[in-house]
Amino acid sequence: MSWESISSRDYLGGSASHQLSATALLGSPDGSRHPLDVCEFTEEDYRHQNGSGNGHYQHSRPGTGLWECLVGCRRRLDQQLARRRVEQGLKLYRAHKQQAAVRKWRGALKSIRQREDKFALLGYLYQAYMDWGKYRDSIDFGHRQLCISEELDSPNMRAEAYLNLARAHERLGALDRALDYARHSLYNECDQCATAGLVHLTVGRVHLELAGFCKALEAFQRAHKIAHSIQDPSLELQVYVGLSELFCRLQDADKSARYAARAYDLSRSLQLGDLNSRHHRAALLQMAAALRKKGELGDAHDYCSEATRLSLVSGDQASYARSIRIMGDIYRKKSDINKAFRQYESAMGSAAATGDRLCQMEAMDGAARCLEALRLQHKICNCRPLEFNTRLLEVAGSVGAKVQKMLNHPNVLCFLK
Repeated sequence: MSWESISSRDYLGGSASHQLSATALLGSPDGSRHPLDVCEFTEEDYRHQNGSGNGHYQHSRPGTGLWECLVGCRRRLDQQLARRRVEQGLKLYRAHKQQAAVRKWRGALKSIRQREDKFALLGYLYQAYMDWGKYRDSIDFGHRQLCISEELDSPNMRAEAYLNLARAHERLGALDRALDYARHSLYNECDQCATAGLVHLTVGRVHLELAGFCKALEAFQRAHKIAHSIQDPSLELQVYVGLSELFCRLQDADKSARYAARAYDLSRSLQLGDLNSRHHRAALLQMAAALRKKGELGDAHDYCSEATRLSLVSGDQASYARSIRIMGDIYRKKSDINKAFRQYESAMGSAAATGDRLCQMEAMDGAARCLEALRLQHKICNCRPLEFNTRLLEVAGSVGAKVQKMLNHPNVLCFLK
C-alpha cells in the first residue's frame, strides 16, 4: 500500500481492518464548529475516573462534577486535535514535506489514547522512516505496534506488525530473522489480502539474497496472484520489480527488462497517482538496472538520474544509495572506472549510514570489480583488491553464510584459493 493510495476518506471513516499503514481513524470535527461543540457528554463524564457508580457521584464534594466535566472535555478535545494533526501529517507527506509530517505525527503520538488509532499512527511513522532508510527506528515502531496488537489480541494487527519487522530486518541484512517474522505474519493473516501479498513479496526478496531463486520465484508468484485477486496495483508493481531483479541475476536481460517496463508503466498510471512515490522511484531504478544489463547505457543513465533527483527531493536515502550504486554500474560498463569507483564509494557511505547491509554489499561488490579491473591494467598492486575483498567477505558473513551471490563471486574466490 503506497502513501499515495491512502485517501483522506479512508483515513477518516474506514473499516476496522488493519492493513499496512492504512488503519482507519475516527473523523475530525467539522471545521466550522468549535471543537467543544462536537463533544457529546453523558453522565459518566461527570463522575470520577475511578468511581464505582451513582453512589460515588452522589457523595462527591460540591464542584467535583464540574471539574470532572472539564477534565473529560479536555481529554476529548485533545483526541480530536491529535486526530486532526495526523490528518494534516498525511497531507504534508503527500506534498513531499516529510519532516513537517513526521513532526505532526510525533506530536499526535503523545496525545492519542485509543490503541487502534495509535497502532495506525505508528504504521505511518514506520513507513516514513523506512522511506528515509532509517531502518532501526522503523524496527522500534514495529515493536510498539506488536505490543498493541498483543494487548488487543488482534490477528490482523499482529500480522501487520510482524510484516513491518520482517521488511526492516530484510533491509538491515538480518535475513533469517526476516524470514521468521514473515512466517509469524502469515500465521495471523488471511491467504488473500494485501498483508499476505506483501509478506510473500518480502519472502521472495529474502530468498533472492540467499540465492534461492526457485523459492523466490514461487513467493513472487503467490504475491502476484494475490495482487490480481484483490486488484492492488502497488503490490503488482512491487512484484514486477522483484521479478525483474530475479531475472537480472539469472542473466536473462530481456525478461528482466520486460518486467521492469511493466513496473514502470504501472508507476505512471493514474491509479497510483503521484510520480514521486517510492514505487515510482523503485520502478525507475529497476528500469536503469535492466537497461544497463542489456547494454542500453544512455537510457539507463537517464532513468537512474531521474531516480536520483526524485530521491533527493523526497529525502529517500535508501533509494538514493541504490541509485548512485547503479550509476556506478553504468560508468563501469562504459569502462570509466574512476567515476564508477567514486559512485560506489558514495553508495557505500550512504548505505552504511542507514544500516542497509544489502545495498552496502552491492556497492562493495561493484567497487571490488573496479579494483580488479585496475589490477589487471597494472595500475594498482595486488594488495588493495585483497584488502577490499576481505572486507567484502566480512560484510557478506554478517548478513548470513548462505549469501551465495557474494561468496561465489569470482573476485572473492580468487583470494580464497
